[in-house]
Amino acid sequence: MPLQLLLLQLQAAGVTINEVFTLPTNVPGEPDLTGVRVLEVTGETVTFARVDSLGGNRIIVPLDKIVAIDYPPFAQ
Repeated sequence: MPLQLLLLQLQAAGVTINEVFTLPTNVPGEPDLTGVRVLEVTGETVTFARVDSLGGNRIIVPLDKIVAIDYPPFAQ
């Protein structure tokens, strides 16, 4: 399944993603993408929000930097 389609399905289902794995960045441990939900999917990026945040912690990640996504089973 294409990554963009999977992210749109996770967004529509309101799934809390366990963890999103990305290519390494210049800051070790960043971005911290554990316990996130998909807010928006565009042609080249996805915006995540931490579930435990009050809306101030949005993280935009280029789709081509995502390596894997660990998510619970959900109804498609």
